[in-house]
Amino acid sequence: MKRDLAQREDRGAEARFRKLKPRPGHASAKVAGHQRARIHAATIELVDEGGYEALTVTGIARAAGVSSHTFYENFSNKEDCFRSTYDLIVRHAVREILAARRCETGSEAKIRAGFHAFAREVSDNPKEARLALVEGFSSPTAFAHMQHIWGLFEALVAESFSEGREEAELPPLLIKGIVAGTLRVARARVLAEAEQGLRQEADELMAWALTLGSERAGDLCRRSVCSPQAAAASPSVKGDTLIRMNGQPAPGDERMMIAAAVARLAAEEGYAALTMPRIRAVAGISRRRFREHFDSLTDCFIEAIEMLIGRVLAKAREAYLSADNWPGGIHRAVAKICREIAADPILVKLVFFELYVPADVSVRWRAELAANLRSSLCDSAPVEERPSALAAEASVGAVWGLLHHYATTGRAAELPKLSAILSFLVLAPAIGPERAVEVISAEERRPGAKLVGQLANRHRSV
Repeated sequence: MKRDLAQREDRGAEARFRKLKPRPGHASAKVAGHQRARIHAATIELVDEGGYEALTVTGIARAAGVSSHTFYENFSNKEDCFRSTYDLIVRHAVREILAARRCETGSEAKIRAGFHAFAREVSDNPKEARLALVEGFSSPTAFAHMQHIWGLFEALVAESFSEGREEAELPPLLIKGIVAGTLRVARARVLAEAEQGLRQEADELMAWALTLGSERAGDLCRRSVCSPQAAAASPSVKGDTLIRMNGQPAPGDERMMIAAAVARLAAEEGYAALTMPRIRAVAGISRRRFREHFDSLTDCFIEAIEMLIGRVLAKAREAYLSADNWPGGIHRAVAKICREIAADPILVKLVFFELYVPADVSVRWRAELAANLRSSLCDSAPVEERPSALAAEASVGAVWGLLHHYATTGRAAELPKLSAILSFLVLAPAIGPERAVEVISAEERRPGAKLVGQLANRHRSV
């Protein structure tokens, strides 16, 4: 959304945006529309300055130069206003992408125009980009709405890739992965305040997406879980569920016992329900002993998540090292990650459900995790097979996006069947789609691979 949402006044004034007062030629509907635009603009400014949590109705109304009564004539609360502003930003971006595509002929030219238009929107409007790509995670209802709105981008990508395509349309899973990877890269640039760099990366990002648009990928998708409808149920966490982090905490390992207690309580009741007395009671430690290990509850919570993820990544590394080559190792590692997530409802709750993680904590550790996974992916590959840093970053974002989608729609148990397409998202940009399919197919045919999956399914059913 461009900066001309409303004209700014002197920042020293109470209202930041000039009012359009009723007078001849200014119909009441025009004044009301101008007021709403000022409210949207004020919301963008205030979110950029203090984040979603600092947003208040009073602050929005004062900055927009409207009364609280006028605000409530337009929006029911700050959440409604934030969600409406988010919609305005996204729909403007979609219109810009569509306009750019209409000026080109040919499938690849239209795809390039779309990626460049998206990059321009992010780089030219960093405040709007921060609200849409980062701060949306802070609002529970807005985040649920975000997932629905992302469907607009998926529809754009699907249309772009299907135009002039003789073979079957690109599978929905790959579309979802391309959008998730692209948004992951854009979000990382916003967090690093490096939005301008996205313009220079647009062509490389497009090349990454085109690599995934292979006809061979359709075969992998047909072997994956591709049903369009997903159950809305979340994974259950029973009261007697034991947390699994490198096995059970060893007796006397207080730090791990505290982190395990925090993870279990948070998974059962949410982060907001955590209290020091409850944590100490479950872990069996005193206040003094807690302070010897952690400075705050948030620090302890982050460590609990890192321990959960660390256990999964340690097992994934073991699987990776069991292969004779890098591509085969990547597929085994991805398959192991899928099985581990499917078998651990506590991990699913804490890692994928925003309800259980404070937004500022979630955005921070997820960005760090994505950066670490990208580095590991590049460093582990032979030089001749090494993906570019951007391709690795986008692929990690694509994989995370599909894992998140399945986990939050109650389908985490199906993730092992998704390992082939997730591996393709990682391998295709590095070694090409044809070889990626060959490697994955060979790995799935190897002796013992099917037995491992059967044992994992049996374990989950016990």
